[in-house]
Amino acid sequence: MDYMRSVLTLIFAISMMYLLLDCEIKDKKNRYWLGLYVTVVLICDGFVLLKIGYPSFMKLYPLLVHLPVFLAFVFISKFKPIKVFFVHWTLVAITSSFSLIGLIISYFMGYNREIVIIVCYILYLPVGFLIFKYIRPLFLYMMRNTDKGWIGFCMIPISYSVLLYTASMYSLNKAMVDNVLWRATLIFILTLSAYFLILRFFKQTREQIALQNEQNLLQTQVAAAQVHFEALEESQEKTMLYRHDMRHHLNLINSYLEDNNKEAAQKYITEVEKTIEGAVVEKYCNNYTVNLLLSSYIAKAKNEQISVETQINLPEKNAISDMDLCVIMANALENAINACKSINSAKDRNIKIVSKLNNNKLYIQITNSFDGTIIFVDDMPISTDENHGLGTKSIAAIAHKYGGMYSFTAEDRVFKASIIL
Repeated sequence: MDYMRSVLTLIFAISMMYLLLDCEIKDKKNRYWLGLYVTVVLICDGFVLLKIGYPSFMKLYPLLVHLPVFLAFVFISKFKPIKVFFVHWTLVAITSSFSLIGLIISYFMGYNREIVIIVCYILYLPVGFLIFKYIRPLFLYMMRNTDKGWIGFCMIPISYSVLLYTASMYSLNKAMVDNVLWRATLIFILTLSAYFLILRFFKQTREQIALQNEQNLLQTQVAAAQVHFEALEESQEKTMLYRHDMRHHLNLINSYLEDNNKEAAQKYITEVEKTIEGAVVEKYCNNYTVNLLLSSYIAKAKNEQISVETQINLPEKNAISDMDLCVIMANALENAINACKSINSAKDRNIKIVSKLNNNKLYIQITNSFDGTIIFVDDMPISTDENHGLGTKSIAAIAHKYGGMYSFTAEDRVFKASIIL
């Protein structure tokens, strides 16, 4: 039964780590190497177990099992090793606590090994459900949005696991001593309290980050609205100016015609048409607000000698608010223009805007050329410049708001921002 308990505990811990780290192995080559690695580890551990026996094997358990599992998840996880380390030792602490809880219960029944093992079996499902339902969302949010403090977090499960290991060497026989059990129980209570504080801190941090994202989103909405109003104001001013000057234009044209100078009149009319065309907002989509914002940014891009290609199918009304669409477009285009401006050759400066509506889902993709290197952290591009890098976070916040998806990729000197709402 000890063998079965150890195997089930290991399966439980690996399954929970897979969930908490949100792992996904898509590459067939990586699956092959992982399968080969697991096979080699199992063969080596099996050989050691047969050679030295179960009690001695458990003394070397951290080296023979914990270390290979940790290295495997470092390979398949998209998070930093320190975060994988914290999750790994958290699961070690949880699974070690199963036996401790079983020992506490069996203490009142004369230290019965079968009771300890049965308690472990009973705890797998409810604890797994609690981890998946309540702990996993907090862990994933913190690992995706926080890069500080993880060394301090790691000290809690490591300390707990080391103290339990030194007390019993993962041996139930050795743990069935009063002074060891109650010392371990006290450590368990202190560690449980520490994890309560950690989870509370995670929750508060999540709320603070969400509030900060809302503030950033509001700022970008205000900025997008400002661009919209400036473009509208500029268009209205030009319209009023040309309306005021139209009388003078007509008088001059009339004078040319009275002098029977049709060639001069025709030339002047052509010049006036070109001037008026420059004042008219070009139509890129049927949504007036978004179209006005696109006109402003595309004109800005062309002034920087950036080639802009558009394939935009955006209806006048849809489920996404105009302001949120403006925030997406404004942030993505602002980043694209800034990236293209750093390219020396004007012929290599390209931006492409694609928008499609399919099955009531709005797909937006903005691609641009870039020069240099883009750094990604947890699939999000980051910037070392102050107050930069908020644009992509605002886009991600809007995608989350509508239950949509987003992705940012950089390959072959082309950056792609894709959003589905």
